[in-house]
Amino acid sequence: MPGTIDTQTLAPTSRQTHRRLGVTLVAIQLAAVTFVVLAALPYLALDQSQFAGYWPRRWWLLLHVVTGIVALLSGPVQLWLGITDARPAFHRRLGLTYVTSVAVSAAAAYYLAINTDFGWAFGAGLAGLATAWVITTGLAVVAIRRHLYDQHKEWMIRSYVVTTAFVSFRLIFTVLQATGAGALNEQLALASWVCWAVPLLVTEAILQGRKIFAAA
Repeated sequence: MPGTIDTQTLAPTSRQTHRRLGVTLVAIQLAAVTFVVLAALPYLALDQSQFAGYWPRRWWLLLHVVTGIVALLSGPVQLWLGITDARPAFHRRLGLTYVTSVAVSAAAAYYLAINTDFGWAFGAGLAGLATAWVITTGLAVVAIRRHLYDQHKEWMIRSYVVTTAFVSFRLIFTVLQATGAGALNEQLALASWVCWAVPLLVTEAILQGRKIFAAA
């Protein structure tokens, strides 16, 4: 099939790389599914206690959550198809679904950030997340339209790292609550910044570090 890599013809190192990549993406997908089942799907029951202070803005939050779920679950598949060049037609359709989901979820995130009841620091963190999401995904789109395939792959990796902020936020916030560190607004503010800024920084260090050491 054109555009599909035959694993039988790959060099041993290349096969090992793809195997490690596959294992990593499967692990990420399992973590994403677990998060969706435990933390995201309960919102669909429309239980007011689940929404807490966001009940008056529940439809915006639902829009953010549902489209975020689509991006979170489609991301690993999209990354695998992009890196292996497998099933290009399906890859393009799934890519369009991912980009659309990011755009809608980010728009809802901006609304929630502006209309939050948990302080400006939390709102700024949420707006920063939405901005990083739009920029990374947007540059991935621009790169592929200009046939800059390597840059497209890197920007898609960055975009998905921001997508996983859904999971990171819940983990960080849970730890802060369990340890009793700070007031509620402080916990939310810290989690809203750390959940995307730190993973994005680590990702950038890895992407650029590999180039630096490869050149050396």
